[in-house]
Amino acid sequence: MTAIVGVLNSRAFTIAADSAVTVTGNNGKKVYNRSNKIFTLSKVHPVGIAIYSSADFLGIPLETAIKLYRRKLKDKSFGTIEEYKNDFLTFLKSLVPGVSAEVKRDNFYAFCGKTYQPLVDSVLEKIDQLDFQSLAPATIEAQCDQFVIDSIAEQRTNIDKYTKSVYIEKSYEEFMTFHQSELTKISDYIQDTIVQLHPTYILKSASIDGLNELFYQMINVEWIFEALSGLVFFGFGEDEMYPSTCQVLVGSAICDIPRIRHMSDIKIIPGQLNSNIIPYAQADVTETVLTGVDPKYIQTMQISIESSFRDVAEGISPLLADLAQEELVKEFVNNVGQELIQKLNDFQYSAITGPLLEILAHMGKEDMAELAESLVNITSIKRKFTSSDSSDESVGGPVDVAVVTKGDGFIWIKRKHYFEMENNTGFSEKYLKF
Repeated sequence: MTAIVGVLNSRAFTIAADSAVTVTGNNGKKVYNRSNKIFTLSKVHPVGIAIYSSADFLGIPLETAIKLYRRKLKDKSFGTIEEYKNDFLTFLKSLVPGVSAEVKRDNFYAFCGKTYQPLVDSVLEKIDQLDFQSLAPATIEAQCDQFVIDSIAEQRTNIDKYTKSVYIEKSYEEFMTFHQSELTKISDYIQDTIVQLHPTYILKSASIDGLNELFYQMINVEWIFEALSGLVFFGFGEDEMYPSTCQVLVGSAICDIPRIRHMSDIKIIPGQLNSNIIPYAQADVTETVLTGVDPKYIQTMQISIESSFRDVAEGISPLLADLAQEELVKEFVNNVGQELIQKLNDFQYSAITGPLLEILAHMGKEDMAELAESLVNITSIKRKFTSSDSSDESVGGPVDVAVVTKGDGFIWIKRKHYFEMENNTGFSEKYLKF
């Protein structure tokens, strides 16, 4: 896991990241504290990139992809950070066709497994409860078919609850043609698993079609539920006087096209947004500093207030004879609860968040760097002393800190190296040789 914090005002963008990386294997989890997460995206222009969550995309180390992109970019520049983001994502997509078929296959299985594994578990649980001794074979077969159909419908209903997007512009026929081999093997796996409890079962064509439709339905769900890589782009485009930052989540590749979710861009616009603090990963500690209250406490408080006022409204209702009056009282009591939440939020911003952002708007580069580093360190301390399992200490190691300004470009304040610079003079000499 990762803690990355961005601090920005009209002068600069400052970013800090820890060095912890969690590796999960058959023997559990292991945390290493030497990972690099902040990189220059251009060797000569004031723009950088940070990564979190998975450090690989389809087996391609993102660090390698970033450095290959820098070599391709050379001294070319773009007008905005968003344009840098789009160009890098185009480059990343161009690497997908070169990924091995085995990696793509496993990636697709993992993606579909988010629904077919729960589906299989549900079907097996229901079949296990059947009385095979007293039921006729035809009845058992029909029951198993219905269990599969019902479980597919349940998963499709779950997927329907999520907001839709347009990640993969492919028709159902194109999807089926591209992934026919993997889809067939998934259906075979489901049938083979059911056969362990019902040896003569054959998965029907209608169920297979339902499964394929379920998987196609998943590809344009906005939520990136699979293993993902977070990418943070930051700095100044050629046409930007003030810093900006863009964030994307990159998930699985379907039909050789990555599922990419574009998060909200943040730009400094004096008079509208003078400063900001952005926690990109493991945000709870940074949000606590920014708001003065733990985000889980805020969420619980709001839910509790809404629930309590709703209970009050329900308790008063039976005491009222007039139905119209009853609805008015319910609405009034619930509105009071919402007003209370809003007043608490207004106080929190005016007394805590607002003053902090006001000071930040005038803060110098050195203090911004110190603030970003401190927020990462505090997150590390919290993880260390609130978990009894050392493998859960997912933030730690040296903190890298960088400041990007329009005039000076990308400047490292703190940076770890896996080699000694004085023993590798050739590295510095060739760095700017594209």
